Amino acid sequence: CIGGVQLARGYLNKPELTASRFISDPYLPGERLYRTGDQARWLPDGNIAFIGRIDDQVKIRGYRIEPGDVEHGLLRVPGIRAAVVKVVFEENGAASLAGYFTSEEPLSPAQVRAQLSGHLPAYMVPAYLVEVEGFTLTPNGKVDKDCLPHPSELGLVSGVEYVAPVNAVEHALAEVYGEVLKRERVSVQDSFFDLGGDSIKAILLIN
Repeated sequence: CIGGVQLARGYLNKPELTASRFISDPYLPGERLYRTGDQARWLPDGNIAFIGRIDDQVKIRGYRIEPGDVEHGLLRVPGIRAAVVKVVFEENGAASLAGYFTSEEPLSPAQVRAQLSGHLPAYMVPAYLVEVEGFTLTPNGKVDKDCLPHPSELGLVSGVEYVAPVNAVEHALAEVYGEVLKRERVSVQDSFFDLGGDSIKAILLIN
């Protein structure tokens, strides 16, 4: 929980969510605390060590995302029978979403991405979409996400088909993107943010 003058008044037009997250401060009567959903512990030296989330929520490029919402979006794509979403890390340390799915008939990442873009915001569309034959289950009957292959193991370097630069401007941009994002190969179809770009890297890009 966090508190102080920086606290917001609540969620806009969401009284039930506000009531569940903004609670009375048991230590300072009249003040409020915000339940962040993060788990942490206070270290003897005064630092706070982040442990993880109480729920499955993840943070990708500044956005809080529930993988379950993305999985639900995948299941709305015609032909997809089962879907799992997990966070994968690039060589440069950037976090990305990877969506794994089984389908009745072969589906290309481009087909799935086009369908997802119709009912999910861009930041929730996985950077990688991987069709698999099936999912390995844990003894508890849940999908064992640790058994899912990293997209790089399958030769996927981004979520879209590679298209080489063809003119001087595209070559220059691809070179700068590669330098800032620590990528050996950048497609002209790639999204700066899907490849791990953020506001700080955007400043570097402009410079």
